[in-house]
Amino acid sequence: MKKQKKCYGRTPEEIKAVRPLKDGVIADFTATRLLLKNLIEKISSRYNIGKPRVVVGVPSGITEVEERAVEESVMHAGAKEVYLMEEPMAAAIGAGLDVAEPSGNIIVDIGGGTTEVAVISLGGIVISNSIRIAGDELDEDIVNYIKKKHNTAIGETTAEEIKKEIGCAIPLMTEKTVELRGRDLGSGLPKNIIIGSSEVQEAMEESIRRYSRCNKSNS
Repeated sequence: MKKQKKCYGRTPEEIKAVRPLKDGVIADFTATRLLLKNLIEKISSRYNIGKPRVVVGVPSGITEVEERAVEESVMHAGAKEVYLMEEPMAAAIGAGLDVAEPSGNIIVDIGGGTTEVAVISLGGIVISNSIRIAGDELDEDIVNYIKKKHNTAIGETTAEEIKKEIGCAIPLMTEKTVELRGRDLGSGLPKNIIIGSSEVQEAMEESIRRYSRCNKSNS
């Protein structure tokens, strides 16, 4: 998946890179089915199995229509059976938490298209909230900030790397910097610039503020 993501914004005119999934749900049914079919065929061939049973993580705020779209896509791709699991529960199990315990665990799962917040206890989700503000939007914030302040164009992959390396929601005690390479919007030539963690925080500030408001209004 990472290889495909690097293609966004870098393909020639005759080739179009598409994102089958957006904001945690299916945006392109045909592309999703073809992608899943390819993955299932590779896995079935590698492990010499027939049609597999597939568990799919979905946002906790998914609608019934979106659920059916996921199920149909996976079944058409070659699955024997499809089971949907809410992403906070999948994240808790993946993190090694004992979800069957009577004590409550708060899970915050920040993905690409959605952020999932849930309280899990006794093997189930007590309460949850799905917010469609997540990593992809923060990447876009960084792209737009650098374009506006440094007059330089960068891709979403570069923005994601910056976010991971020096991204912060509050000012750091020690400023961090990173050098990146982009395209000067004036000359069209390659250009190297240095950006600091305080700038990344400023770039993401509005989205993080919106994220906080959504959490407060739904709490």
